[in-house]
Formats: sequence, C-alpha cells, structure tokens
Amino acid sequence: MCRFVLAVSVWCLLPTVVSAEIMSSHQQVIDFTQPEQAAKLATWSPPKHLGCTKAGFGWDGDKDSSRDGWIETEPLAIGTGWRPTRDAQVRLTVQTNYPSIVSTGAHSKAFYTPSIYVRHSADRVHWSDWQPTALDENPRAPGKVLYTASVGVARRMRKDYEDRHQQWARREDVAWGSDEDAFCRWLVKQEPDYFAKQRPFVGYVQFLLESSFRGNQRLTRFEADVDWGIGGLQQLAKGPTSEKRLESQNGWGFRGDEATPRKKE
Repeated sequence: MCRFVLAVSVWCLLPTVVSAEIMSSHQQVIDFTQPEQAAKLATWSPPKHLGCTKAGFGWDGDKDSSRDGWIETEPLAIGTGWRPTRDAQVRLTVQTNYPSIVSTGAHSKAFYTPSIYVRHSADRVHWSDWQPTALDENPRAPGKVLYTASVGVARRMRKDYEDRHQQWARREDVAWGSDEDAFCRWLVKQEPDYFAKQRPFVGYVQFLLESSFRGNQRLTRFEADVDWGIGGLQQLAKGPTSEKRLESQNGWGFRGDEATPRKKE
C-alpha cells in the first residue's frame, strides 16, 4: 500500500529541469492467521517447533514454557520506481491472540515485547547491519505494541554515487537522466560489485523479529508503515514510457541479482 504526493515547480532558466518533492509511504502487513499468505511474506525458525495456524504464529503448549525463535519479513520496496530515498521513518505494530499484552497505569510495561530489528539495502542483495527499533508503548491501545525507527544514509556516503549519476545523466545516449533505475543497471554493468562496496540510498527495508514464544500465545499480525520523501532537481520525463514510470507508486525495483551479469562457468 502506498500514498503518493508530488509537488513540482519549474525553473524558468532551465526548461527541461524541475525541482520536485515527493512525500509518500509504503505499508507491509502480515496476517499470521492466514498461514499460506504469511508464508509468502515471511520466513521463520525453527520451523519444526514454530509455525502458523488460523490462531496465529507460535506453538501449542504450556503457557509457562517458551521456545526461542525469529521471523524475517520479505524485503519491502520504498521510494519510487525511478528514484530511491535517502532516509525513512518506520512504525511497526504487533498484535497477539491474548487481549491484555499491555498493562495499564502510569508506569505500564508491555507484557509481550519481542525485539525487532531493521536493515536497508540499495539493491536487495547487499544489506546494512541489523539495527534495533525502539519500543514506544501506548497503554491506551491494549492488544498492540508499537516500535519506531529511522533508517538512512549520510550525505557523504552518497557523493560518489551522485557524481557518477550526474555524469551519466549528461550523456547524449541517455533517454531520461533522472531515471536512477536505468542508471543503476548501467552502473553495475561497469562495476558489478559496486553495491557490495557502496550503500548510497535506501531502496528496500527488511525486518527481523526475535522472541521467546510462549505456548498458546500466538502472534496474529505484523504491520509496518514506512514514510519516506525525495526531493531535488530532476529532468522532465521524455516520452510516454518515462512519463508512465514517473507516475509509478510501486516502490524501488532495481535488484542487483537481476541486473548484474552472471559470470560464465
């Protein structure tokens, strides 16, 4: 799910260039009471001891017993199909099948507080380290636990990428200089291991949940809302193909495992 807002102002002296700002969000929802659907959106371990039923994710057993395990979500593409973002704000919500996972009172603490981590990638192959999210409990919303985090890259980490992109965008054989998906595909043909060494933007985010799962206490829902923005100068889209890509709300689509030429054996 994505919400999309675009604001554009034209620079009079540069008729083919605009200053654009896009603010939007993408959402990932995993309903663990739908086992087949959940299996497409996440993996977990140990699979012999933890799994999904119509009651949710967990295991049947004594509520005073627990089993350690983890859940890893599928990568979530954010940004636009033609330009990725530098940073994003993350809000995560988890729900369970037992109603009072959050106590009440001035000094309340959530009873069910799994550790949740986030990482990001430019090409869906090479990733940052896992970073912890912060628990932000809302005692007025029993049955839910909220986590928040910020992900992003420092400006100086983008310099090499931006310099190369500007040089590429000025080439006469480039159809649309602001199409960073096309630029990345060209870049990895020149340097197949570029994104193994550089992480200049946030194209994808991924989440890891770790916990000691108690018997019969099941996780029923995981929801991630990721807000992001992009801005700066861009060339006007040229032709119907570029104009269609400009309107895309599907998130960043460049993947290193698809764009990098495979070595012949």
